[in-house]
Order: sequence, then C-alpha cells, then structure tokens
Amino acid sequence: MQKAKIPDKESLMRLNAAAKYLLEHKYNQLGYPFNQNTGMDKFHDWISQTGLGKITLINVGDPYKADWDMLNSDEFERESIDFMARHYGFENNHWGVLSNGGTDGNMHGIYFGRKFLKAKCGCEPILYVSKEAHYSLQKIGDIQNIETRIIDTLEMGQMDTEDLKRKMSSKSPALVAVAIGGTFKGAIDDQSAISDAIAQVNPPAVYKHLDAALFGGYLPFLKDETARHIVDAKKSGFDSVAVSGHKFLSMNEPIGIFICRKEILGSVNENPVEYLNGTIPTLNCSRSGFDALKLFWRIKSLGEEGLREEAEHTLAMAELFYNTLKSAGVECWRNPYSDTIIFRRPRREIIKKYALACGSDKRLGELSHIVVMQYFTPDLIDSIVSDLLG
Repeated sequence: MQKAKIPDKESLMRLNAAAKYLLEHKYNQLGYPFNQNTGMDKFHDWISQTGLGKITLINVGDPYKADWDMLNSDEFERESIDFMARHYGFENNHWGVLSNGGTDGNMHGIYFGRKFLKAKCGCEPILYVSKEAHYSLQKIGDIQNIETRIIDTLEMGQMDTEDLKRKMSSKSPALVAVAIGGTFKGAIDDQSAISDAIAQVNPPAVYKHLDAALFGGYLPFLKDETARHIVDAKKSGFDSVAVSGHKFLSMNEPIGIFICRKEILGSVNENPVEYLNGTIPTLNCSRSGFDALKLFWRIKSLGEEGLREEAEHTLAMAELFYNTLKSAGVECWRNPYSDTIIFRRPRREIIKKYALACGSDKRLGELSHIVVMQYFTPDLIDSIVSDLLG
C-alpha cells in the first residue's frame, strides 16, 4: 500500500502562503452569503482522529434506500433531511436529498416539477420565474428545454403578480419558481399573491418550487411566526424547496438540501438500474458522503437553540447595519426578513477591498450590496461604515 505523501517543499510553501492570505482576508468578502466563522474545524479534527480522511465515502442515489452494500453515510443524510423537513412543514410527508448546492437543488425542483406535471396532465408545463430570481432558474429552464416566461418585478425585487397573471397560460400546467430571497435585493416573493394569481388564471395543474438558498437557512428558526410560515409547506402550499448548506447553515464548501412532497417522487421513480439495485430518483448518481456527516455534525453541535440564536443574531446585525448606514446619511434599502443591505455603489477601492456584489437597477440606480452573516458584530459594522464614508 502506498504511504501517504505531502507535496514538494515549493508547492507546500505556496499552499501555506495561500492559506495565510485567505485567513487574513476572511472578513473581506461581504457581497456574498458565506459564514466565515463556520466552526467546522472540530469536524475536520474528528475526521483526522477517526482515520476517515484515509477513505473514499460516496452516497449513491436515494438516501432512503433500504438495501445497499456499499459504504455510505445515508443514515446521517436522512436524519439531516428529516430535521430540516420538519422545519419546512412537510410533517413526515417528504422525500429529500443532499444536493451539490443551490443550483443543483433548483435543478431537482424544476425537474421533479416538470415530471410531476407532465404525468398529471400529459403535456409539458411552462416555467414562470421572476427576472430577479437566481440566474440558475432561467438556465435550468433552458437545459431542461422547458418554455420559460420571465415575470417582471416590483421596485424592491418581488415578483409582479399582475404580470404573472398576464403571462400565465390557462391551458398549460404551471411550474412556478418562487424566490425566497432574490439574489441581489433579497426580496421574498409573495406566495399568497402568487396563489391568488394562479387561482384567477386557473391552469390545469400547478407545481410551486421555492428557491430559498440563503433565507431557507434562517427563516425556520426565527421567533417571528410570520417569517416561519414563509417556508412552511403546510401554511404556504409549496411542493419543493432548495436550500444552500454553504450559506446560513455554514458548510465550508458547496452543499445543498432538496426536499419535496413524498408523492412527487412517484413521477421520477422510473427506469430501475439493475447494478445499483433499484431506481435512482436523483439527477446525479454520486454525492459526497462526507457532506452528510458534516451537515449532521453542524445540526447536532448547534441544535435547534443554537440555530435560533444564530438566526436572531444575523437579522439583528442586519437591522443594526441598515440603521447605522441610514444614520450616517447613506441611502440604502432592505427588504423584510432580509439580511441583504442595498446601497449606492461606493468607490472602486471599497468594492475591491470587500468583494462587494454590484448591480444596476433602472429604478434605483447603480448599487452594491452587503450580505450580513453570523460573524457580523457591531465593531465590524462600524469599521465597514467608516470605510464606506471615507
């Protein structure tokens, strides 16, 4: 057996220099929703101590499969999915999988919705998505060759449901992608208004998929009941949800969660694969078995109370940042329940220093945003605002 080796001296020096730079600048990536205090160092210590770093660990296909001989971490994947499904109001009527990120979760949502609607109505659905929802949704419509209709948005980024009514067909099934936290403005589409629009048009069948990449991490754990209902399938009536594990849930590499109503699974469980001993409902056959261990570790180390504390802290810091900017005379905007603060685009050196995300809006002008995450403190906010004003 080959002994474990390390890179040559020059390569190791380069890697060490990169590690030093990344750690020194971990709080300088404010335009993107990553928690830079992940707390996953103890997980990696555990991986090393147990010797799991010496093996390959892959989960294949359905994490709920019962008969499987290959090494896997399915039980921890299932338990993590079940934990999150309870907080999304599926009440044990669910199926899910850990995806490779938010886009992969959306890919599953649109695919499952398409298959479900086609099985129900015998024809292809039309995909409806707002122009300020995550760019992956339009791309997924193209990849899956679904007719996609882009819906206008209101000034703060929510789907314009009047435009949805104008563009929705009464003859084709409707596959509606709902943004729970638009990419740039952090807008939450109004699910009640969307349902009203659907009822008025009355298409033959409807499937609603929630893209809750960032907000789906913290909304279920807020004290505010209205906030929790946004991502509650029983209250809001959606069919599936995609959430990013590497955003609020603080995984330190891409991972996602996809959950749908259990009955949806019947529309995609076809074409069994003999050598894999059953059907493969997932789009990708293989997933990281370590991701399942990592998410399980995060959930069990924080617990519900820890997740609630992080959720409340994040929105408290978002409110503080927003109010501090306003008090300093900076024109800024924030959507309800959003940790994304939008403001007039600052000078180039500040954009570069903090890796700010930038966008142009015909109504609001040239903008940047900062996404407030768990690591934000009053001192960090004061430092950022000082730089923005300097």
